[in-house]
Amino acid sequence: MGLGKYQKNRNDIFEILMEKGNPKLAIRYAKKIIKDEQGKMPTEIAPGTKVYELVEELAKYLSVREKDYF
Repeated sequence: MGLGKYQKNRNDIFEILMEKGNPKLAIRYAKKIIKDEQGKMPTEIAPGTKVYELVEELAKYLSVREKDYF
């Protein structure tokens, strides 16, 4: 992807994610994975986590412009 060398605690990580990533699509895929494996614990689903729930909750606190990404 050409994002450069990994650096812990990057100050610009949100900007990189918004420029190079697609949060709406990532959340949609994560929800689909969980739904398709209904009845299993998220820890039993690979690659399945419910981090998208945290992301959706935190997105409520973003500016109006930033919320459009979610």
